[in-house]
Amino acid sequence: METLSTFTSFISPVSRKLARQWSKQQATPEKKQQVLLNSLSVSFVNFYLNCMGFETDIEASDSWNPVQQTLMNVADLQIKGLGKLECLPILENAQSIYVPPEVQSNRVGYVAVQISQNLREATLLGFVKKFTEESLSINQLQPLEHLFYCLEECTQLTKVDFTIQGFVDLKVWLEKSFEIDWNSIEQESS
Repeated sequence: METLSTFTSFISPVSRKLARQWSKQQATPEKKQQVLLNSLSVSFVNFYLNCMGFETDIEASDSWNPVQQTLMNVADLQIKGLGKLECLPILENAQSIYVPPEVQSNRVGYVAVQISQNLREATLLGFVKKFTEESLSINQLQPLEHLFYCLEECTQLTKVDFTIQGFVDLKVWLEKSFEIDWNSIEQESS
């Protein structure tokens, strides 16, 4: 199997315009740059995952909330039914990736997104499932296939949790202990 080490494409003009709008609402130059890069990385990963067949809910992500953008350093993307994937932006020629403390847990994983200097192009550099420190060297990233393995694993776990819950409810029903909206067989027959 061939390893997909990176993915490069253009950032849409709509994504760039929205990221610039949100960055202009920030108080300091540092925060403006942070919101700009975070927004671009999230929209790029959103585009990529949608092309690969994953359902996302970008509007449910903290990174798409103007208040959260101002208060936190967050670049999360909500993947429907699975959780949040953190999209970590880095500029060209950077050798390490910074992971803000507020996003070092409660994530299905982390994707490194290299943004070009002109903000027109991005590259998915790789993936890691967990972080143990505030920075990671680029050469420690796993290939993008690991992102798909992780998302598939999360999908399987979600299916198992749903199935187990269904068995528990059925067992309760068979013991004639009904929830409010459940009926016995005798009640259904009449």
